[in-house]
Amino acid sequence: MKKFIFTAVMTLAFVAQSYAQSAYFLFDEGAKLTIANTDAKGKHTGYSTLEVKEVVGSRSNCTVKYESMVYDKKMNPLLTAPVVQEFTVRNGVVTYDPQSMAGQVMQGMQVTVEGTPFALPAGAKVGDTFPDYNIVMNIAGLKTTSNVTGQKVVAEETLNIDGRDIECVVVEQTTSTKVLGMNQSGTQKTWYGKGYGSVKQETYNAKGKLSTQQILISVTGL
Repeated sequence: MKKFIFTAVMTLAFVAQSYAQSAYFLFDEGAKLTIANTDAKGKHTGYSTLEVKEVVGSRSNCTVKYESMVYDKKMNPLLTAPVVQEFTVRNGVVTYDPQSMAGQVMQGMQVTVEGTPFALPAGAKVGDTFPDYNIVMNIAGLKTTSNVTGQKVVAEETLNIDGRDIECVVVEQTTSTKVLGMNQSGTQKTWYGKGYGSVKQETYNAKGKLSTQQILISVTGL
């Protein structure tokens, strides 16, 4: 149970930090991203997909609907149906309600974001910092709060993924979570690609050792 909660928190943290302005956001209807999950040794532990199903409006003012699916290491689906996520863009700023996804993943899960959600400007550069925020989860009366702190752009890199050179900024943050009386913490580095959103994430434990990685491996529809 503790492992599930911490994994869910990290997933929601990943979603929360996907709030981004147009340069680092996936807007193209029909585009599909396939992401591989690996352990510290690079062994694949599972996969996920993200597909843009509908875009209504202009890029600066629109609604974008996604469908995501989670798979095991043999690409067998782990959910009975795709999870629908909806983002709204107003004057170039992207917002998302994490509760809309959480309710589909686990019945009775309530999620709120306290503070200023992460928004990545189109002109983000090394040295830029962002406000802290909290993710609060309530599962069957069990409340878990995760503190997201120290958000900063630490690098600019170009990744070659599926034969494409993707220009990225790298954002680092620390997440501290108390689960069933036990404290867990980790540091995440996320690579945001122009026109793609999050394309790579590395999670490190409290001792600074790599524990998991998510990386984009396939792009279609772009």
